[in-house]
Amino acid sequence: MKPVSALALVACAVISSSPVLALDCAKASHEAEKIICSFPEAKKVDEAMSAAYFALLRRTTDPEFHEALIRSQRRWIEARSRGVPRIDGQEDEETDDRKVLLKITRDRLDFLKGSRPIHTMEQQRKVASKESGGPFAGYEGPCDFMPPRFGHWEYACWIATHRQHKDRVCSVGAEWASGHTTERRLVSIVASGELKPAASCYTGYAGHTCPDTENNANMAAAAHWNTNPKISFGDLGPSRAGSLWKYDPDGPAGYDEPWMQDCLFAPNYPPADVSRPDPAPIVKTP
Repeated sequence: MKPVSALALVACAVISSSPVLALDCAKASHEAEKIICSFPEAKKVDEAMSAAYFALLRRTTDPEFHEALIRSQRRWIEARSRGVPRIDGQEDEETDDRKVLLKITRDRLDFLKGSRPIHTMEQQRKVASKESGGPFAGYEGPCDFMPPRFGHWEYACWIATHRQHKDRVCSVGAEWASGHTTERRLVSIVASGELKPAASCYTGYAGHTCPDTENNANMAAAAHWNTNPKISFGDLGPSRAGSLWKYDPDGPAGYDEPWMQDCLFAPNYPPADVSRPDPAPIVKTP
């Protein structure tokens, strides 16, 4: 249906908090919706998925969780409406888009019927209760389906966590590219109502290492926080007040690693002995 040269990660737009309506085949406009409507088995699973979604909304009395579930389902519907992602030249495990749409809809049905959405948000609330919070705390990030070579059309989300305690904001997010993941961390400071990046580090496929207690001797020598962070396109940047979700059922269930605790509550962070400025990137002129 939708050939792509790489998995397209589409930034999440502001998502309405009105409930997502069930698929109306008389009004189907996207190719994916038309395929589902023409395939009885997929249409049946879509109806069951929609029923599970509304049943979950009825059971969820917490207004903040209720809003997050609506946003989450709208984001998923938008991802499915973009069609089945494929990679040029890749031999797919399944070439029939009908069966792929059936699979991803059935996966969502299982997600909505299970305990994970509410449990995830309960854990997010639990860890957030430890700090003061503020306008720069919350969750943001894109979601999409992982095509063969990188997955089997699982719904994957790259949700950044931003936690705030007083004038310090500690952020963490995963960056995915060509089948490899890099974890990026960022410390920012609130000054005059604006958020300023103060230090960053990353670990994983990108090659550098954040300083952690479990680093071995070789890793520890190179591990450090960069106190001269330059945020480029695609990097984990400072959170933007007003654009964050307070809770995200598709996100991490309460990220609370030791470094995050230190970042939020230590008198000074990052530690001076593992911090140094990286040289500014060299800009070549023609």
